[in-house]
This record gives sequence, C-alpha cells and structure tokens, in this order.
Amino acid sequence: MNLLAWNCQGLGAALTVRNLKEECFRKKPHLVFLMETKQKASYVRKVRRRCGFNEEWLVNPVGKGGGLALWWSDSIVVNILFSSSNIIHTSVLSDELFTPSYITFIYGPTDDDQRMLCWQEIRRLSNNIRSSWLCIGDFNDILSQAEKCGGIPRAWRRIINFKCFLSDCELEDLGFNGPSFTWYNNRHSLDTIWERIDRALGNMHLREQFPTLQVFNIDPARSSDHHLLFVQCQYQAYKKKRDFRFEAVWASHG
Repeated sequence: MNLLAWNCQGLGAALTVRNLKEECFRKKPHLVFLMETKQKASYVRKVRRRCGFNEEWLVNPVGKGGGLALWWSDSIVVNILFSSSNIIHTSVLSDELFTPSYITFIYGPTDDDQRMLCWQEIRRLSNNIRSSWLCIGDFNDILSQAEKCGGIPRAWRRIINFKCFLSDCELEDLGFNGPSFTWYNNRHSLDTIWERIDRALGNMHLREQFPTLQVFNIDPARSSDHHLLFVQCQYQAYKKKRDFRFEAVWASHG
C-alpha cells in the first residue's frame, strides 16, 4: 500500500491543485491525507474527483484555517475510529493490498498547550492497539536540534516532551529519503528557517510486517512551505537490466 500526506496550506491555489493531481497520478497512492485545506467540503470534493478518488472523510476548517481531508481508493476499506480537527484515527482493511492494521493521520497544533492535548489523545488511542500502527502527518515538533536549521534553537523541554510521547506510544521515527527538512518559513538569506516537522512513525509490529517500508520527502514545486510525504509500505528497488553485449575477443578463447 502507498500513501501520501501533505500540509498543502490551502487547496485554493491552482498550482497547489495541479501539483497534487500530478503527484497522485505519478505515485498512485491508495490513501491521501491533506492538512490545512482551508476550503469548504464542496470544493474539496471537486479536487478529490479530479485526483481520481471516490471515498473521503473531511474535517471542515475553523474560520480561515485548518481543515483535513482523507481520500482513499476502492481497493481498501477505511473505518474512522476517531476524528477531530487534528487527528483522524482509522483502521484499514483490504482484500487486494497488504495494509497496516491502524493508521493515524495527525496535524499537530502550533500552540504548545493544544499540541500536548493532542499527544495525550493519541496516547489514549494507543492503549487499544495491539497490531501494526502507522502515524503520519505534520507534527509541528522535532526530535533533536539537528532537525532545525536557522533561528533560535528549539527549547529542550519541547524536544523531550515529543520524545516522551513517542516512547509512551511505543512509536519510532521511520526515517526518510530525500531532503533533510520538510518545512521552511518562506524567507531568504539569514532569516531562513528549515525544520523537519513532517514525518512518519510506526510501532514494532509495523516494522516487522513491513521491513522494506520507505518514506520519501518530496518538494512539490514550492506551492506549499511543506514538503509532501510519500510512503511505500512494500518498497522494491528496481535495478535496470544491463544490455548484453558480445565482445569479439571472447571468440578467441575456447
């Protein structure tokens, strides 16, 4: 199973929709998770149809901000177990694909207190999980100072709180391929700040079930300040076959 997650920072821009559509048709994900749609449900549905998906779960934006969209293909069945403005917690089934048992889609609040409440809710959800679990999204947090470049260092209290959250839920970072940072503040020169706040996490059961899982950070042509995450649960590296060439010298050896 393949899935795509992106803090698109609004689906209203034509470039954003074009980049999303291109990535959907190029990568062919079975699940798409969008954060900060900032659009009414009727408009998000139009974009969903243009990207080739039939099923959806939407969380409406509050005022001019927020909004979540989860789209999936007919090849899987998604059961919504919990939903809020920051979390969509699901169980996933398929007769055709090898899928994680649970996937939690996360848009971490920027406010410290609200983010801690979000982590507490996910801790509660984790108590009922006994099989493979994938968490993906924009966590608005980092695990080390190395995951930030520019600006003042992140407060160690925040880093420790985020690490404790992962430990309590028995989750670990699944790594990445591509650029080291997934967000920047859209400023230039000395004011530029880069951070790796978009990521995928998994538990031990997920690691065992999907040992070749790979996460890719993709830059969608600057239509958002966030990179797009693409996860292949069963990644296969394809090696190009070398053309066979007959060397005349071989005929002289017999």
